[in-house]
Amino acid sequence: MAQPAPLNTPRGMYRLNIVEQNTAPDGTWTLTLAAEHAAGLERFVFRCRIAAPLLQKGTITDPQAACASLARWLEGQFEQVRETSLKAIRSEHRLSEFAFDALQPGPFQSH
Repeated sequence: MAQPAPLNTPRGMYRLNIVEQNTAPDGTWTLTLAAEHAAGLERFVFRCRIAAPLLQKGTITDPQAACASLARWLEGQFEQVRETSLKAIRSEHRLSEFAFDALQPGPFQSH
């Protein structure tokens, strides 16, 4: 089992785990991720779609490396992602999805 990526947030320590990983025919990855408070106080789940060109350009070679990059990104976006994710599941009965592509590379931009 893969090690969870640690998240240091204003709400305390969380762990980011990959729940599911899918690869589309074009090479795009869709990762379903769970962020869980270290003390078990809260858990929320969301999806991240990472366009194939970002994966091909960067140093991301496996889902665990992508999860580590997403953890660093999530620390800076934590409240927004948390609220969006909780609202989507409670009100809309779906997982929120965040897409990363050439226009919105997020943590996958070239250095």
